[in-house]
Amino acid sequence: MTEKPSKLFVTHWEQEFLEQNDAQITSAKVRYRCPKCDSLLMLKQGANGDFWGCEAYPNCDYTANNENGKPVRAKRYLCPSCQSPLRKKTFKENSFWGCSRYPECKVTVEDDKGIPSSTKKYPCRLCGHYLIRKKSKNGYFWGCVTYPTCTHTLNDNNGLPVPKKK
Repeated sequence: MTEKPSKLFVTHWEQEFLEQNDAQITSAKVRYRCPKCDSLLMLKQGANGDFWGCEAYPNCDYTANNENGKPVRAKRYLCPSCQSPLRKKTFKENSFWGCSRYPECKVTVEDDKGIPSSTKKYPCRLCGHYLIRKKSKNGYFWGCVTYPTCTHTLNDNNGLPVPKKK
């Protein structure tokens, strides 16, 4: 009967290497590929901390956030009116999300703990689009997403629009 080799079969030179006092075995270095051009992603340092960027820059402008040493693409939020990306803005102590096509598209959305608030709940009775909660110098109110085309507004009561009486 022949004996099967064990799963931990080690050659003579491997055994010799492992018996050395200064031998260190580490895990293989993980490399990440750019989803745009298939080049390698490199960990870089920027003004806002570490991030991953394509090694083919400036020919490829792909970037990703660094989360625990891995590239993670930031979640993108789209404008409810024109489907362009929304950008987080800060004015004085207020944070909100505005359309990246400003001034052509003037949509703003309230910030809800770092993400744009969900706004497709309340339809505009004049044009059929929907209302979004906005902040003014007098407090919050609800205005149509197509402003300035539609100027329909409603008062705010604890985060909910107050319908106007007919």
